[in-house]
Amino acid sequence: MTPKQFSVLIDEKVKQKSMSHMDAVLEYCEEKNLESDQVNHLISRSLKEKIRVDAEAINMLPKSSTLPI
Repeated sequence: MTPKQFSVLIDEKVKQKSMSHMDAVLEYCEEKNLESDQVNHLISRSLKEKIRVDAEAINMLPKSSTLPI
């Protein structure tokens, strides 16, 4: 599986089940009996960004600064 295919799979899971991207990755790992560190190479930059935004939204990470528009 390529990182692109993995991202599409995770995005589909997020839309279908209304869950965060991190939860979707963890659910995928549970379904495939994988440790979370075994999918590190499949997580693309865009998926990392989506996970970061989700984490900021629930205050797991400090909000990153953005320029006002």
